[in-house]
Amino acid sequence: MIKILNLILYIMLIVIPTLYFMYLLKSEHLVFKTFVVIMAILSTVGILLKFNFKPYNHIFIMFILICQFFTMYIYLLFICVWLYRCSFRFVKRKPYRFGNIVATIVAISLTIVGFHAHYDKKEVSYTVTVPKTSTVNELKICLVSDLHLGSGNYMRQVKKLVKTVNNNNYDLVCVAGDVFDENTPKKLMNNSLKVFKNMKSTYGTYWVSGNHEYYGKHTDFSVFEKYNIHFLKNKALTINNTFNIVGFTDVESHNQYNIQDIIKDIDPSLPTITLDHNPKRFDEHTSFTDLQLSGHTHNGQVFPGNIILSHYYKNSYGLSHTKDHYLIVSAGYGSWGFPFRLGTNCEYNTIYLKMKN
Repeated sequence: MIKILNLILYIMLIVIPTLYFMYLLKSEHLVFKTFVVIMAILSTVGILLKFNFKPYNHIFIMFILICQFFTMYIYLLFICVWLYRCSFRFVKRKPYRFGNIVATIVAISLTIVGFHAHYDKKEVSYTVTVPKTSTVNELKICLVSDLHLGSGNYMRQVKKLVKTVNNNNYDLVCVAGDVFDENTPKKLMNNSLKVFKNMKSTYGTYWVSGNHEYYGKHTDFSVFEKYNIHFLKNKALTINNTFNIVGFTDVESHNQYNIQDIIKDIDPSLPTITLDHNPKRFDEHTSFTDLQLSGHTHNGQVFPGNIILSHYYKNSYGLSHTKDHYLIVSAGYGSWGFPFRLGTNCEYNTIYLKMKN
């Protein structure tokens, strides 16, 4: 499946724009055609390196980021020029040449905005009150998901995240999957876990898998305990007689389990937090959970993806609830494929879970 997605991306982002511009420039100077071909070659090399060889050093990372920037710029330029030229078909006039200059400025501006949106990590906060009692009146939770290390996020972003967590005095850190994917080099995975080990919170760090951990075959989940991270593989825990936490492997794992067997030993009178990467199973969890934390959707990542996903999921982003059962879906701390967001933001979430004592 992931190879098919990569092929579709390659055709959509590189092949189609290249052919289109070669057609438009067929009567232009050779210099313009040469520029398009060079951009196509650079983009192709960048994609091949990223998806097949996973290089992990500063030179290759910078080279790949430059290639990705040009790829998105050429694609957005293709969209802008195509829309501009199509609009003139309705008025049956030949497009003005200065319109191509405007399209170029718009495309480069959107590319810069998209890359900035990826690297500018926002804090998005929620307050949820549940009808349960506990030994505490409130839990301050950090939710992080979808880092997609190797797809624009590297050690610099990991260190920044850990520093942010440690400066905010959280009671609990919840990691909702897709930290690693098919583009994550083994060395980057190991180095990041050494840094994630230093995350500090009152009750610790709890982690579940996402679909891309399975695509990338990062499924040795026993390694997490080595780094003081509690990996919840279809598992439920009661923490300090204060709250329950339940975690499920992603649907892509195809694990078979019985929910009642998993939750049989937890205290139902305590507030229950559920971690599940994909928000689609929320309705299956409302019988026992007070708050589910998910990711996966990226809030569409690129407009109009957020609008499309809002018709596919009951809640594709943000806070929703069914009676007293709440679901929070994060847009994610990273991006898949390209470090690029348009109409959405990368984020981490601060959640204040209050009890009705």
